[in-house]
Amino acid sequence: MQVDKSAEITLGFLIRTLWNNKFKIIIPTAIVSILAVFYALNKPNVYTATGVYTPASQGDASALSKLAGQFGGLASLAGVNLGGGSKDDTQVAIKFLNSRAFLQHFIEKYSLADELMAVESWDRANNKLIYNSSLYDEESKKWVRTPPANKSITPTPWEAYESLKDILKIQYEDKEGIITINLTYYSPHLAKEWLELLVKELNALWKIKKLNKSDKLLKGLTQKAEETNISELQEVFYNLIAEQTKTNLLTQVNEESVFESVGSVVLPEDKSAPSRALICILAFILSATVSSLVIIGRTINKVNLSQQ
Repeated sequence: MQVDKSAEITLGFLIRTLWNNKFKIIIPTAIVSILAVFYALNKPNVYTATGVYTPASQGDASALSKLAGQFGGLASLAGVNLGGGSKDDTQVAIKFLNSRAFLQHFIEKYSLADELMAVESWDRANNKLIYNSSLYDEESKKWVRTPPANKSITPTPWEAYESLKDILKIQYEDKEGIITINLTYYSPHLAKEWLELLVKELNALWKIKKLNKSDKLLKGLTQKAEETNISELQEVFYNLIAEQTKTNLLTQVNEESVFESVGSVVLPEDKSAPSRALICILAFILSATVSSLVIIGRTINKVNLSQQ
């Protein structure tokens, strides 16, 4: 295209420039769009299982906290710390659920490193996981990867932690008291199963923690009740022991010690990603825009050089 030195950079000038260079825009845009189609078609589907929970009831703990508030001063004078009463454990539990300690424990307990790090897709027709053969030999059930520096061929829960954390999303709506947990994976069956196991394991560990704390407090209260000769203090201790024993018994029979399920986790039937149409549309728009800007930039540069 010959550049007119007197040409002004107007809308008409830009349109003519784009039209005269249309093939320089169409060809790269078509190439990028075709590559995007291949990429989208080869990207595996993933499915998201969703669980909705509420913080476990603090009703029985609140009864103890009222007594602690009423008699805590006397108990502390006797050398017994009754703690913080009905403290909301939700935020702490969410932090623990996301922690490396818990997720590594979960991966190790259920032997999930292979599924987290070696699987690349899922065969829906046969309900079968497809493993990356360059990483894992499915027939021999052995890893064949080239390990990173200072790592063994078989990955440890430490390595698999990031893979699990990336597919786990937790949202806590403080005002409504709703915890939403999403787990995304190639297989919808495993996404549902792992989510249920995660919450079950969290509740089980939290239950042990609460029982250990409760047992320690009961032992301390019982010891102080036996040691004191003051009838008023004995009455305080026995009241606290009764409430703590009730809380302890209810904790033992309650399987949902920190997160209570609002409803069962539903098996996802439709994929949550990828959005293949969106990938192709964005690739087309981006490639066409970049090609057009490059053509316009070069043309304006030529105009400026010719006018100097």
